[in-house]
Amino acid sequence: MDDKLFPVYKEIEDRLVKISWTHKVQEIQAGLHLKKSSCHKWWMAITNGITTTTAFVTVVTSALDAVNAAWVWPAITSLLAVISTIITLRFKDGLLDDKAMACKQYAAKCRDIRNRYEAILADVKAGRYNVEILCMKRDEMTEVENCLFAGEIAPHTSEEAVALAKKALLEDKDSLTEEREIKAIVPTHLQEL
Repeated sequence: MDDKLFPVYKEIEDRLVKISWTHKVQEIQAGLHLKKSSCHKWWMAITNGITTTTAFVTVVTSALDAVNAAWVWPAITSLLAVISTIITLRFKDGLLDDKAMACKQYAAKCRDIRNRYEAILADVKAGRYNVEILCMKRDEMTEVENCLFAGEIAPHTSEEAVALAKKALLEDKDSLTEEREIKAIVPTHLQEL
């Protein structure tokens, strides 16, 4: 590689790493929102089911005068109704799903930028660019990133998403394709030149 290309190449490489992090964190945060949404929906269903059942049992047992302590069933029903109401009001249906979708959409835009950076780095390795063209490509990608970051506010992410992204990228090498995967998936006639 030409010595003049090296500093620009390293800068683009650095941007690739940063946008890869943003992509992975947003992707994982979307999964966390969906998991939490599913959990909340189950809790709402369970508490609503128990509340309804308890209310029904209260009416039946009161009518039959089967329970000596008349306050027990209404107290249980009231407690479950309060819990059900809190869950319903705190986690409105679809709120976490909407957050997950926002993270997925943002991650998809970051993935596109990441793929474009990878393509530029591959083109440099293939000798397609001189330093002027490489700088022009870098500036184009800077504009694309600036449009993304200025045009939208990145969805909020949690420390848990960052930790899981770190594991996925650094330990599991989630964004890398191994040779065995290429051999297994890419048709033989398309593998290597």
